[in-house]
Amino acid sequence: MPAPDQSALAAVESQSLARELRERLPAPAADISINHLALTRQRHESWEKRFGEVVRGWRQARGWSQEEVAEKLRHQGFEMHQTTIAKIERGTRPLRVAEANAIAAVFKMPIMAVFELSLPGDAPWWAPDDQPETIRKRQELLERARQASEDARKRLSSAAEEYAYWLAEREKVVLAMNEESSNEVDDESEA
Repeated sequence: MPAPDQSALAAVESQSLARELRERLPAPAADISINHLALTRQRHESWEKRFGEVVRGWRQARGWSQEEVAEKLRHQGFEMHQTTIAKIERGTRPLRVAEANAIAAVFKMPIMAVFELSLPGDAPWWAPDDQPETIRKRQELLERARQASEDARKRLSSAAEEYAYWLAEREKVVLAMNEESSNEVDDESEA
């Protein structure tokens, strides 16, 4: 059994369950159980680390600084500073679900994207290195679906920009028509 990180082990050791295990079990058995709990906790906490990596990727892809992200989150109602964003990106600061939702809003990502934390090329956490062919094919299908959804997001964004452009052009034409009509009325009233 691999040894857990010291931080995960310390967090588990401070819990009442660890104290109970130490009281009820022989020392070697208690150590194994507590190490198992720490490793389990460590796996759960790895989600925060991965979430931080994803947020850093989103931020860097947009060319934003950590301070800019913090400022945008303030406009979502969350008082955050650059150091808080740095801790989130490192995965060392626990994150509330409401904060994750605000982060998704800042980056204009669907909330489920916040929780879809695997990156292209990742093997599923439940698949061993020698995964069967069926699992490998499913992983390839997942990669294709991930790429197709990313391509669709880009096309949607481009279409939204084009739509906004043509709405603005239409508005210019309407304003010009209104101005011309107003000038014609003024000219007729002067004559």
